[in-house]
Amino acid sequence: MVETLLTIISIALIILALLILVQRKGVFTHPTLLALFFAVFLIDNLIIALADRFSNLQLIPNRIWEGFLICGWSGKLYSVVCMMLLLYLTRGMLGKNDVGLTFHQNPGSILPACLVASFLAAWAFLVGISSPKGKFDLPTLAYLAIMPGLNEELVYRGVLLGILVKMFPGNLKLLGAPFGLGIIVTSLLFGLLHGFWLDNNLAVHIEWIALRNAAISGLVFAWLRARTGSLVMPLMAHGLEDFLFFLPRMV
Repeated sequence: MVETLLTIISIALIILALLILVQRKGVFTHPTLLALFFAVFLIDNLIIALADRFSNLQLIPNRIWEGFLICGWSGKLYSVVCMMLLLYLTRGMLGKNDVGLTFHQNPGSILPACLVASFLAAWAFLVGISSPKGKFDLPTLAYLAIMPGLNEELVYRGVLLGILVKMFPGNLKLLGAPFGLGIIVTSLLFGLLHGFWLDNNLAVHIEWIALRNAAISGLVFAWLRARTGSLVMPLMAHGLEDFLFFLPRMV
């Protein structure tokens, strides 16, 4: 548990250093939003880590596929509930549209979003075909299709991206979507969470392929969020990507 906590803190410090490097003193012009950003990041990861560590907190017992993939329904569900409560308490700072909690899609965004999501799903399937195989596990596939997307899109492309866009609104466009520092930072943060960790001896490990792939996926999800104005498409794309990456590994 200590190594998990130190990993989370280390990633937070890397992101803070990046923000200071790019924005310098401008980082601290919105101290409340900055504190909320790191609080959300820490709370989300601590809730999930605690639920994974203590089985009595698991409403649905964790499943582990092939010794490495943890299917933790409870931790991610706890995080979703906590994020919704936090959004209610901070509704004066972050509105529903800031976070993407709407079914409304920006005009003209559905077709390009579907094309991008389809490309990402096809890429995940092709990578999955050439990845190590394991046993078929329907509950694991169901988990992958639902919970990672629900939790991670709400946190990373919803709350965290929403906070950074309010702090550092970008004036650039990428394929019709607003593009700024928030998309870059949350994508890197997502990559670090999947490819950077400290072990029991507090030695640093970096899995560059996992970091790169997660950062690219995070960039695509963030683009979908910015292009459509909603979390619906990134949530669906995330679930589809995870499902189609593991499906060919199980059959």
